[in-house]
Amino acid sequence: MNHMRVILFDIDGTLAATTNADNGCYERAFETAFGFPLPTTDWHRYQHVTDFGIIHEAFEWADKSKPSKADLDRFELSYERELRDSCERSPNGFAEVPGARQLVEELCARSDISVALATGGMRRTALFKLSQIGIDGMSMHGAFANDAISRCDIARVAIERTGVTPSDVVYVGDGAWDAATSAALGMRFIGICREYAYERLVAAGATVILEHFADKSAFYKAIESATVPIPPVGAQVSNSF
Repeated sequence: MNHMRVILFDIDGTLAATTNADNGCYERAFETAFGFPLPTTDWHRYQHVTDFGIIHEAFEWADKSKPSKADLDRFELSYERELRDSCERSPNGFAEVPGARQLVEELCARSDISVALATGGMRRTALFKLSQIGIDGMSMHGAFANDAISRCDIARVAIERTGVTPSDVVYVGDGAWDAATSAALGMRFIGICREYAYERLVAAGATVILEHFADKSAFYKAIESATVPIPPVGAQVSNSF
């Protein structure tokens, strides 16, 4: 394997400004697919803030049997339909975080960096959101909620799929859970606060935070200056890719 820097990108709130449209679609798809309401959209209440992690935990809270693969497949299709309908009604709800598409294209063209997607979303819905902002996610390495329940395992799979041995990993994400994943795996972290509170990212240990990618020079500086987040007291850290 080649040794090089790996940059992982979350999608929702990081590359695609879809959070507001996304929450309602997820709730409706959940109730349509499973026949009972999602307990909460306060994602901080869930242990694993991934599409399948949320579903598994919601089933536990409702004292229901573990969802089957058929259940999860049905939800994924229902969720994709909701997103497509929402996009037709309100296309402005599916915008890029400024500069995201151009930056991703530029990074993917470089020979000294390997780029991959690492998202808590499902593959079909994640790729649909990227398509709406002009990013061809199908041509990129990546891992999704379909691959693992935890964000740490999703990140590990994404790195493995790049086919390189990472000399350095930088994770770009917008949530406290992204910072926690970076801390647990010893990845350096760049926080994006376009749709997420700056203060929450700071509290999660982020030391480098950008609002968007429009200033590419600021992003390249961030790659060099980003640090591994300091996890909250009591958090488990594995420091292993």
